[in-house]
Amino acid sequence: MEFRSELIFSNYLLFINKYLLMFVKNLKNMNQPLNTWKEKWAQQPTLMLITVIIWSIFIGLCIQAGTLLFTFAYSFSKPTVAQDLYEGLNLYPLYLKDVWFYGGIVTLILCVAILKAQLFYTMIRIFLKIDLIHPFSKEIAKLISTLSYIAFEIGIFLAMASGCADWLIKRSFELEGLQSYLSGAFEYFLLSALIFAIAQVFKRGVEIQAENELTV
Repeated sequence: MEFRSELIFSNYLLFINKYLLMFVKNLKNMNQPLNTWKEKWAQQPTLMLITVIIWSIFIGLCIQAGTLLFTFAYSFSKPTVAQDLYEGLNLYPLYLKDVWFYGGIVTLILCVAILKAQLFYTMIRIFLKIDLIHPFSKEIAKLISTLSYIAFEIGIFLAMASGCADWLIKRSFELEGLQSYLSGAFEYFLLSALIFAIAQVFKRGVEIQAENELTV
């Protein structure tokens, strides 16, 4: 049983590693000079205020993902931790019946948590880089497109987690507190479509802006 748990945890870390690397890869983009921040506060106070609010949400999501990751990893050495992985999420009965199902469903939930954090992180990058005087740029259009892809991925993982949970419930597995982590797949698919449409508008705006500059 111990070897089996170690194998599951090793495979899990390999799977989740690519999502954690997304933050490390983009951290360099946040190292803006202090003067730039002051200028943005002076020129775009509303956007910067929104950015602060988004930062607070992002930090909360990082805490959620980090806590869930820690308790999930710790549960393989101390199974009773699965009784409260995060805010009442009790998957201990599932762990006792089948550790593979336990690892799979928690991995899906954790992927959703990490992607939600990345969604808000991308929003922060957009608000820090956008210039209201010249809002259309290739970089902003690319970031907005990335935002739509992330929202779509969240929808996919939520749909997969919801489907897996329904399958397990039909087979009499206990999943206490899991339902609150599974809602919103359709909303994220819709959000993805709306953001993608906005991204196309921005791309067209970049093209028109480039054409006007050439004309001048």
